Amino acid sequence: MSSAFQNRLVGTIIMVALAVIFLPDILDGEKISHKDTFLQVPSRPALRAVPESEPFPHQEVQDRVGRKVEIVEEVALDDPPTESPSVAQELASEEKSASAVGDYQVEDTAEQKAVTAGWVVQLGSFRHQKNVRELLDKLEAAGYRAFSRKIQTSAGELTKVFVGPDLQKDKMEKALPHLKELTALQGKVTEFKVE
Repeated sequence: MSSAFQNRLVGTIIMVALAVIFLPDILDGEKISHKDTFLQVPSRPALRAVPESEPFPHQEVQDRVGRKVEIVEEVALDDPPTESPSVAQELASEEKSASAVGDYQVEDTAEQKAVTAGWVVQLGSFRHQKNVRELLDKLEAAGYRAFSRKIQTSAGELTKVFVGPDLQKDKMEKALPHLKELTALQGKVTEFKVE
């Protein structure tokens, strides 16, 4: 290689290197400097004292859940009679002797907690909802306030029909003859307990 050619080659390499180094700075235009920004993290907040919760009332829940189902020995008035006449006569004589001895009520402790809010006339217990609905409609058409409650008996579920309530027992007793004439059912005045 000749020395002239070497000089030209070295000169060209130097020129290209200078162009690669300085040309981007010249053509870049306005320079933007990037500044790293740091966010300030707030300091850890002070811990608040959490109030201690009350203990769970296990006994109260057990009392509410453990309430016994009331089982009443009653016969539905709308069931066809399946007993022989002698059994029916025995039942009638037992009822008469029981009423002659005296009426008293044995109350359960759960019943003692119930509040007496007045008096009602209990007309009867029925197995079929159709009969209950018809009797309630008849009573409401006659101007009486009537309602029903379901009870559990050993023979199954029955629905009791009541008229009332009223605060005066005498008023309910005076309504008994008209109710008997209207419904052909022998009602009895009992205490109304809010359930």
